[in-house]
Amino acid sequence: MMRLLLVLLFFTALFTDLAWALHCHVCCGHENCESLVECSTTDKYCVITRATNPSGILVMKSCAPTCPNSTLSSDGRTLSVSCCQGSECNRSSAVGLAGGHNTLWASASVSLLWVLLRAAW
Repeated sequence: MMRLLLVLLFFTALFTDLAWALHCHVCCGHENCESLVECSTTDKYCVITRATNPSGILVMKSCAPTCPNSTLSSDGRTLSVSCCQGSECNRSSAVGLAGGHNTLWASASVSLLWVLLRAAW
């Protein structure tokens, strides 16, 4: 009975955490611009788009339902697009290194569940 209760508690907490809205930085300017917003429920990715212009690199951060491919701008310049999944993962330019809070929480929850189940046996 105790094991069943622990498993049910774990899955309830896990699915509650996964239901939280995605939060991404949405701004335009320099690499370190920050303006955190709650994304639409259809958005699954945080995006960083970089475009080179005569005065340097323009960075645009946004939410998106899909990860856009690198594309050409209207004047023929290539846009570099990076996508990540996880709240606030597009904060810095190191998008690939950001796992987000959900990944950390899920990992800690699985570890805790393992310890509790071992103690119940």
